[in-house]
Order: sequence, then structure tokens, then C-alpha cells
Amino acid sequence: MKYVVIGATGQTGHIVAEELLKSGNAVRAVGRSADKLEKLGKLGAEVFVGDVTNADDMKRAFDGTEAAYVMIPPNYAAADFRKYQEEATDNFADAISTGGTKYIVSLSSVGANHSSGVGPINGLYYFERQLDGIPDLNTLHLRAGFFMENFFGSIGMVKTQGIYGAPVPGDLPWPVIATADIGHYASSRLKALNFSGKNVQYLLGARDVSGEEVANILGKTFGLQNVPYVEFTIEDMKKGMMSAGIPENAADLYCEMYDGFKNGLLDYHRDAESTTKTKFEDFAEHALKPAFAAM
Repeated sequence: MKYVVIGATGQTGHIVAEELLKSGNAVRAVGRSADKLEKLGKLGAEVFVGDVTNADDMKRAFDGTEAAYVMIPPNYAAADFRKYQEEATDNFADAISTGGTKYIVSLSSVGANHSSGVGPINGLYYFERQLDGIPDLNTLHLRAGFFMENFFGSIGMVKTQGIYGAPVPGDLPWPVIATADIGHYASSRLKALNFSGKNVQYLLGARDVSGEEVANILGKTFGLQNVPYVEFTIEDMKKGMMSAGIPENAADLYCEMYDGFKNGLLDYHRDAESTTKTKFEDFAEHALKPAFAAM
């Protein structure tokens, strides 16, 4: 079986590529950096340096493959983030249509069932629909919750200000998932290829947690007496993102996403299949705590 893995050096993609290789499959590992792809090359992958916004790159990347892991690599520096998402999606769709790939597992997000009102996730609505429109292509879209790894970006806030915050009510629960769990699930479905037609699978972590719970867990894990949750305004969030170098276009989209979250647009159904093993408490202890100590 010949696979192509887009974003093969990313948080989910490297696990997909490595597990497919361990099972004896041929893997074309696609990424933007030859240096970062080197490890996969040593494991036996065919290394392919390419850009998802380059149509010719994507046609060559998918050529001769039977199944693929597809995701839109983050590019927060894009002047027009939605345009970037749509350009990458169109290149994927054209390459798959001409290359003959028959199975796709894609990384999507909760909220991708909405065409508007959820910022960057609306780009994943378009992503899913374009791939589902390809005749004879079997698709499985993984609508994942918020990545636990995103909390690395909040460690500085906790350490320097003694608070944790986000622009949503503190008692609002949301699904958080370790990217390793996404990678393992995606690779298992790609190895089995036990799906046909057009499919969606939610991946939601071990349980939902609220912002107040996150603050409490981080405080206990980091050995702090009290870490209160602070609900930021959307305006404050936008200022913070732009001060971190994120273009206004992308910042506005993420503000829209959080507004959509507050308005119930990131809806999902949790069941046994969508519940994954890593608990946020364990992730905080084994991943976030060492980073906090090192800061």
C-alpha cells in the first residue's frame, strides 16, 4: 500500500507517518522543511519537500498513491487566511482527482458542519465539502476538539500573571484532545481502510473541561495555590494575538471562532468512539509541568 502524508512533520502527521512505516507500508512524507523530514527519511519514508499552495507540488505528491492523510498546515502569517485554506484545499482536490487516490483521512475540527460563524473552521467546512465532492473517493473527516498542546501558549500567562483566561465563560465546557491521540486514531483507520463513502468521526479527548477547570488543574499541577480563571474580552484577545505577530485578518477569524463557540456553534456528539484516552490532568503533569518548570 502506498500512502502520502501531508504535514508529515506536524503534531499529528509525524505519528501517522511513523506508524504506517512501522507496519511495512510505503509512505511519501510531505512537508515544508527537508531538515525536519530527515528523521522520517531515515525510517524509510520517501521524503517530499512541497508547498500545499503549489498545485504542481501537490499533483506530484499524490501521484501513484492509494490512500492519504490530509490536513491544511497552519500558516498564521498568511495575508488572507481563508484564501490560503481554500487554495490548499483546491490543490488537494485537483491532485486527488487526477492522481487516483481512493481513501482520505483528513484532519478537520468540531464546528466544521457550519459554513459561517466559526472563523477559520469555516475553511474546514469548505475543505470537507470539496473532498466529499470527488467521485469514488472514500473520505473520513476527523473533527477534533481543541488541541491540548495549545495550552503551552498559556504557560507564560500562568507563570507571570498567576491567571489563566480565554474569551469564553469560565463554566463553558469544551473538548480538549492530545494530538498524539489524533495521530494514533488516524493511522489505525488508514491501516484498516475500513470505511467507504463520505464519513465524519468526532475525536473529543477523554472528557470536556471548562476554563475554570483548566485553571484549577494547571494551578495544582504547577504547585500554585490559586490560579483564577479570567474571561477576556474579544477585543483583548485580538490585541494579544496581534501583539504576538498574528495578522489582523487571522486574529479576526479566531475572534469569530470564539464568538461562535459562545453561541453554541461548535456542537458535537460524544460517544465511546469519539472519546480518546489522554486525560487533560495527565497531559498537564507529563507535558505542561516540565515546560512550566523550564520557563
